[in-house]
Amino acid sequence: MQEDEAEGADSFTMAVALYGVLREYPWIGQVTADHDLDEDLFSLAVKRAAAYGFSSTRLSAGAELGGQRWGHADAGGDWSQDGQVRELASLTVYPATGLRAQHLPVLPMTRVLADALNRVGEVDFRGLSTAVPMHLAPDTQFDLVGEAAWYALAAPDSRTRATVTVTVTEAAAAKEVCELTRERGHDLLRVEPASQNERLPVLRGIGHDLESPRLSAFTCDVPEWTPEAAAWLAEVFIDSLRCVGAGPIAGIEIALPGTTLANGG
Repeated sequence: MQEDEAEGADSFTMAVALYGVLREYPWIGQVTADHDLDEDLFSLAVKRAAAYGFSSTRLSAGAELGGQRWGHADAGGDWSQDGQVRELASLTVYPATGLRAQHLPVLPMTRVLADALNRVGEVDFRGLSTAVPMHLAPDTQFDLVGEAAWYALAAPDSRTRATVTVTVTEAAAAKEVCELTRERGHDLLRVEPASQNERLPVLRGIGHDLESPRLSAFTCDVPEWTPEAAAWLAEVFIDSLRCVGAGPIAGIEIALPGTTLANGG
């Protein structure tokens, strides 16, 4: 890759956000005062990403991680204690482009955000959204076999119905995406086009403005309802959209039925 091409690739961002209700631990204020802390979503996400080796904000020796998954762009969240569904955590990054055949880091970003939220309170998780540059999405069919086996190890009564809203800037046949998603879910995902009468969440878009968007909606039964399972479902849809040539930007929102996901702030 030429230097100018690499710089162009580094300019593309992707984003992940988690939604729900956060109930801060009652001792957070006391601990914060005792240790003179000033932690927010951004600072916690940076610390957790460094701990996992996903990214670093160091400017001195050791700043360049050999397996760095992204460079930080922005992060934030609405932690209002009003019992309402909020965009609790969002992370926008510059995904690494030099790692051979690596997934877009939907799951690592989700893990960092979930860790940050669980450090400060109890989370009633309601949904996940991601906006990704599709030209950076590799073929992940082989890896999705192993991921399906992971989620097969879920309690039978954990199966949950979710709504999936997909927004792209180039048309993608909903029927074909549905079939590909079932195939990549390896009999663990029950995916159908959403009924016109179904109340679906509105995709807000995080980090990207989609021009002339095409929207498709699906209902899907997943083996369990966790941020990690939602990230897996997003990856299944990403590979299905890659296969049909959808792009250049895809937005995917996954939520419990009837949940309205709104940006914080």
